[in-house]
Amino acid sequence: MDYIVSGKESGRADKYTINDIGIPSLVLMERASLAVANLIEDNEYKSSKMVAVCGIGNNGADGVAVARILLNKGYKVDVYVLGNIEKATEEFKEQVSIAKKLGVKFTESIDNYDVYIDGIFGVGLSRNVEGVYKEIIEKINSYKKTVYAVDIPSGISADTGKIMGIAIKANYTVTFGKAKVGNIMYPGADNCGKLIISDIGISDIAYNDYYTYLEKEDLELLPKRANYSNKGTFGKVLIIAGSEDISGAALLSSRAVFSTGAGMVKVMTHDNNASLIKEMLPEAMISSYNEKPDLDKLDADIPWCDVILAGPGMGISDNAKSILEKVLNSDKKIVLDADALNNIAEDENLKNSLNENVIITPHLMEMSRVLNKDISSIKDDIINTAINARSLGSLVVLKDARTVTYTDKVYINTTGNNGMATAGSGDVLAGIIAGLLAIGLSHELAPPMGVFIHGLAGDMAAKRKSKSSLLAGDIIDELSNIFE
Repeated sequence: MDYIVSGKESGRADKYTINDIGIPSLVLMERASLAVANLIEDNEYKSSKMVAVCGIGNNGADGVAVARILLNKGYKVDVYVLGNIEKATEEFKEQVSIAKKLGVKFTESIDNYDVYIDGIFGVGLSRNVEGVYKEIIEKINSYKKTVYAVDIPSGISADTGKIMGIAIKANYTVTFGKAKVGNIMYPGADNCGKLIISDIGISDIAYNDYYTYLEKEDLELLPKRANYSNKGTFGKVLIIAGSEDISGAALLSSRAVFSTGAGMVKVMTHDNNASLIKEMLPEAMISSYNEKPDLDKLDADIPWCDVILAGPGMGISDNAKSILEKVLNSDKKIVLDADALNNIAEDENLKNSLNENVIITPHLMEMSRVLNKDISSIKDDIINTAINARSLGSLVVLKDARTVTYTDKVYINTTGNNGMATAGSGDVLAGIIAGLLAIGLSHELAPPMGVFIHGLAGDMAAKRKSKSSLLAGDIIDELSNIFE
């Protein structure tokens, strides 16, 4: 696991490191600038003409230092300054003084360069880019040359990933200490190009407020399968999914549960789906109904299981609400997806029944319905929406290109790709989370781990098939490789 921080927290950690720990600002700046210069040295020919475009803050000071280091390595590099140097930070003035003494040229034009180093704005940007700054960013983007961004592309909010009017479109971004929210969340992530996180000497103890993301090493947290075991050892999952006209959701979520390692699965679904599941997934038990669910049978099935997954393709109806009422009144671990959430959005009693045993997995539109909140405001602040949705009582998995999970803390997922924007992908995710609960992963870790595994499987499937051709079933097919 590692951290993702806001721009504000990054700035606070810098000050703590300088003022409380005692590492001088210029030392941190030199290490940051050297990281950028080393990347450029690895990628670019010395014959390339380069320019560092710098604002007058500390991000600009980094840019000036990068230019000075590259010049010392034999590169052709100039500096272009945006803003009144009389109003610059002391660090910027000091870097300019050093650069001039070492022969760095300060230019009046950014035209006719091969490589651009973006040091205009840092992580403190809080308002839209306007005036000459906007004009310069437009110019740089129009040249379609190679761009290296220092810490974050200028024009991206480091706190949200929002584009503040206009932003640099970088090919590479070197960020310092920890990744910033704006490096990871969209649309800012698209502007970063390849992201490199560089350690410049800021200790983890400098950070107070941060988000978490999982890495491949965290797969070691998955429960080990006992040698002395039986099918009951690895959990029983009741899946309530599908309806008269929808069959695929029940099949996909059931396959995902089994492929995650659960020992037994029973599917409560409409009669129309029973033959398909029997043929395609004979390992599953079936509890089917015709026009109306048998709630007495459900009363018997709930004590049998360890985990309940409800919602995929179940439809919106009074029958569905009756099922959910019984599910939410149980003491089981519960995963609610898709139509379970759409039914809850229409029924305040069901919404009030959400509790700590429940994990909800809405996409943005479903979250909009449940919270009765405009979807555009959710898009603008996905992290805080997930945090605020925790007040419903349940754990939250807010699905998007960067899924945000809030359990005991906030997790931002960094796996996955746009090929996973395909029908049934959410059913697979819900099944993975339910399966992880069944095999014994904690209620707090199963949601972010499920999201991570789902995205990782999607990345593996995309390499095998391409993003354009990826199907939800392909994600399931890769789970065996991950668990291996």
